[in-house]
Amino acid sequence: MAGEGVDLKLRLFLREGSIYYFTERSLTSPEPHYFIVVNSDPLAQKLLLLSVVTSQVDSVKLRRKACPETLVELSPAVCDVFRKNCIVDCNDLKTIALAEFNTRFVREKFHCYKDLPTALRKALRKAIHASMILSDEQKALVAKP
Repeated sequence: MAGEGVDLKLRLFLREGSIYYFTERSLTSPEPHYFIVVNSDPLAQKLLLLSVVTSQVDSVKLRRKACPETLVELSPAVCDVFRKNCIVDCNDLKTIALAEFNTRFVREKFHCYKDLPTALRKALRKAIHASMILSDEQKALVAKP
């Protein structure tokens, strides 16, 4: 059964477009970041793909100037979860097993926010599938644009 052994609150809120705020060990910054679930069905897929939201817009644009179609900009006007203009580099997704995410969710008390608007979820899908860096296996976890 999908989501078996997963915390009830996480089962209720974990879906494509869910926004979480937590500290991730694999990032160079020790500060918490916003993460957006990009899987089409994260409870059934058991491996979460998370996009990282950063406020370092200019730096990301410069780093990915050869592939701007893989970037998605977010603004407070479109999604009020974010307090300033941000960007997602869809070439760099974080992967975490659902079981591990569940353990961390329960232990660390991640902050959960409302879901990303549909238009932005579609933009993330398109940017992910445009990536020349992500594997076909990763892309297969994300709905087609």
